[in-house]
Amino acid sequence: MMKEKLRKILHDTFQITSQKEGWSASLPAFEVERPKVKEHGDLSSNIAMLLARPLKLAPRVVGEALLRHLQDPEQILAQSGLAGAGFLNFRFKKEAWQQLLSQVYAAGDRFGTSKVGQGKKVVIEYVSANPTGPLHIGNARGGPMGDVIAALLQWTGYQVVREYYLNDVGGQIDKLGESILCELRAIENPDQITETPQAERHYTGSYVREIALAAQQELSGKLKVDEEEQKRILGKFGVQFLFEEIKRDCDAMGISFDSYVHEKTILVSQLTDEMIKLLKERGVTQEKEGALWFTPEGAGEDALADRESVLVRSDGRPTYFANDIAYHVGKYRNHYDRLINVWGSNHHGHVPRVQAAVKALGFDPQRIETVLYQYVRVKRGNDLLKMSKRAGNYVTAREVLDEVGKDAFRFFLLMRAASSHLDFDLELAKQQSQENPVYYVQYAHARLCSIFRKASEQGIKLAAQPALEKLDLPEELRLIALIQEFPDEVLLAAERLEPHRIPFYLLELAQAFQSYYSLAKQDPKYRVLGSDVDTTQAKMYLCHILKTTLAQGLKLIGVTAPEIMTGGLTHE
Repeated sequence: MMKEKLRKILHDTFQITSQKEGWSASLPAFEVERPKVKEHGDLSSNIAMLLARPLKLAPRVVGEALLRHLQDPEQILAQSGLAGAGFLNFRFKKEAWQQLLSQVYAAGDRFGTSKVGQGKKVVIEYVSANPTGPLHIGNARGGPMGDVIAALLQWTGYQVVREYYLNDVGGQIDKLGESILCELRAIENPDQITETPQAERHYTGSYVREIALAAQQELSGKLKVDEEEQKRILGKFGVQFLFEEIKRDCDAMGISFDSYVHEKTILVSQLTDEMIKLLKERGVTQEKEGALWFTPEGAGEDALADRESVLVRSDGRPTYFANDIAYHVGKYRNHYDRLINVWGSNHHGHVPRVQAAVKALGFDPQRIETVLYQYVRVKRGNDLLKMSKRAGNYVTAREVLDEVGKDAFRFFLLMRAASSHLDFDLELAKQQSQENPVYYVQYAHARLCSIFRKASEQGIKLAAQPALEKLDLPEELRLIALIQEFPDEVLLAAERLEPHRIPFYLLELAQAFQSYYSLAKQDPKYRVLGSDVDTTQAKMYLCHILKTTLAQGLKLIGVTAPEIMTGGLTHE
C-alpha cells in the first residue's frame, strides 16, 4: 500500500530526474523497506545506490539529484532525506496514514489478497513421509510449511494443487514386511523362543506390534502362503495402515491434500521405463557394476562415485531416483508453471540431480523450486526429548500435537525460516502468557473482540465514515503503518516461499496493539471507549481493521482466531 505509493513516486522521480540530469541508465529493481532504525523514517529505498554504478556517480550525488526533482503530486510526504552510503529515507504525513484505513476497511476479508499470480498453475509437494513408521516431528515441520506456502500462493492469485507423494515400493517396504512378520510370529508363539536374525527386525517400535495385531485380525486367511509372499502381503498391509495414520495426523494438523500420487502407480504406468529409455538415448547414462547410472554431461567419474545417481539397480529394479524423475516429468506434462517441493534438508543432494535429469529430458529445470527445511528438536524446558515410546527412536508428530494442540503446533513450526534449525519447547507452547507467541497473538484478537462486546453493551455502533483525523497519537499511526504492511508481507512471503514472515508479522502487530492498549491504564486518551463520541468511533474503526488483519493473518497460517480466551497475560 504505502510502499506502492512510494514506488510510484520514485519511479516518476527517476523519469523526471533522468530528463533534467541527462541520465541514460534504465531503472533497476530497487527496494522499498522499513528502515531498521525507526528514527530514519517510515520507509527507505536503495534506489540511489543501485543507480550509482551504471551512472558512474557517487550514490549520494544520485540521491541528492533524485531529492531535488522529487515528484509528490498527492502531497503525502512530510519529510525526505539522504543517509549513510546513499539510502533515501521518507516520512509520511499523518493524514496519508489515516486515509489508508478507508482502503483497508473497504477490502474487508479480501485484505492481503492479490492477483499477482495471474492464475498460473502450481503444484506443491510436501510431507510425503515414508510409510514405514509414524509421522515424526521432522517430517511434520514440512506440513504447516508446505500448507502455508500453498495458501500464500492462492492468496496471491495462483491456482494451487497440494500433493502428497507416497513412496510405497522398494526395499524399505520389503523390510517393513519382514519386521511385521517377525512380530506376528512373536505374538502367535509367545512361549516359543525363536532365533530371529537381527537383519529381519528393521523396524522395532511398538507400532510394528500394532500393525501385526491388526494384520492378525484382518489377514488371517490370506497368510497361508510361503514366507516371501507373507512378507509381501504384510509389507503392503503395513504401508496402508501407516498411510491412513499419517493422513489422520495431517488432518489433525489442519492439512489436506488435493492429490495423492503413489510411486507404485508411476511404475505400473511405465513412465519410469520411458524416462530411462530417453536418458539412455540422450547419452547421459552409463553401466557399471551391473547397474545403470545417471551421468549428465560434465559429471564424469563423480557421478559414478555417488550411489544416489543409480537409476536401475543390479537386480533390474528402478531406484527411487528414477521414479522421482518420472514423477516430476508427469508434473511438466500436466502443464504446471511452477513445481514446488518442500523437503527435509537431507534431500539437498537430490535436488541438483533431479534438475539435471529433467534438463537432459528437455524440460526447464528452473521451474522446479525446492524449500529445504532443517531438523526439529523437541524440548521440555531445558531437557531434550530424543525418542517416542511408540516409535522407538524419534518423537512423533502425534505426541506433540496431542500435548500442545493444533494452533501452537502450527505456529511454532512456522516461526523459523526453513534454513534455521528449530527447537520446539513443549512447556512454552502450553503456557498462557506473553512468553508464548501464539497465545499472545490470539489473546490480542480476543481482546479486540472484547472491546466490541463492551461497545455493544453500551449501545455504541461502528461508524462507516468516522473522523479519522482523531487518530493522531504516535502509537495509533504506528498501528496503521503496521496494518498496511500486511499485503506486502503476504506478497513477499509468497514470492520468496518464506511462510515464517507471517507469524513474525502477526507477533509484531499484536505487540504494538498490546502496548497501545496497556497505556489506557495510565492515560485516558488511549482508551478506545472514551467520553468523546468522534474519538471513540475513530478508535473503534482502527480496532475493527486491526481485528480483521489479525484474523486474516491467523487464517492464512491455519491458526484459529478465538473471540474469547481464558487466562491472561502476565503483564496485566
